Amino acid sequence: MAPEGGFDGPSVLRGAGTGAVTAAALLLIASLVLFIVQDSSGFVPLATVAVAWLSVLASGFSAARRAGRAGLWHGAAAGLLLFLALYLIGILVYDLPLHPTGLGLRIVLSLVVGAIGGTLGLAL
Repeated sequence: MAPEGGFDGPSVLRGAGTGAVTAAALLLIASLVLFIVQDSSGFVPLATVAVAWLSVLASGFSAARRAGRAGLWHGAAAGLLLFLALYLIGILVYDLPLHPTGLGLRIVLSLVVGAIGGTLGLAL
């Protein structure tokens, strides 16, 4: 639990870690579905987006739950941290140049989705 009035950085890091584990599990499930269905025409982009945002939501939920307070801020921070980690891993794995196109919108969305997760983490 965070000190009174302070920001709990370890909770944010652990929340982002929880989101990363959630992403790995959801990607495994999506891979199994893709293997069974064998028709990836519209599934891969949808699954990628769903895994990313559900993982960001889970990271915000976990960070706020661990911090025990300020769910909005802890959730937003954990969501942003996880998104940036996933984004950088994607750039490194696919060896693509850094494209800022749409990055601002994705950052804002990760803050909002993480904050929603953080709020839910304290409310539930």
